[in-house]
Amino acid sequence: MRLWTRHMTVHVAMNIPDKPALYAEAFRVLRPGGRFVAYDVLQGEGGDVRYPVPWASNASTSFLVAPEHMRELLRAEGFDVLSEVDSSDESLVWFRQMRARIERDGPPPVTFAAFLGDTFGQMAANQVANLAERRIRTVMYVCSRPF
Repeated sequence: MRLWTRHMTVHVAMNIPDKPALYAEAFRVLRPGGRFVAYDVLQGEGGDVRYPVPWASNASTSFLVAPEHMRELLRAEGFDVLSEVDSSDESLVWFRQMRARIERDGPPPVTFAAFLGDTFGQMAANQVANLAERRIRTVMYVCSRPF
């Protein structure tokens, strides 16, 4: 069995209902002293998420947790949480800029719509609204497996 010194997930856990199993496995495959980074969409304090969004067409396939619950999950599986960075404001700026470019120049030749389908426009609009209304947060956790 190979143990890793670094492991990262990017926008994954919002689709996984059994987060303890996910983080237990990440912990298991890390060497002592290894780093685990999780960058994910989390439940914000602004209310229920507006659907559809890029990761789910409705709440039945969306498994968001609040930032404080995320910290608890990571610690419960044995991780030391070294840092927590909320990038929600930057995410909102990025989505607004993307939307403005599309309105000004039209869609680029390759877009998320290629794999998200015809509802991508509504998904992107909801993503902007969810971020602006603090219904979702984008947060990165840097963790380590203790020696």
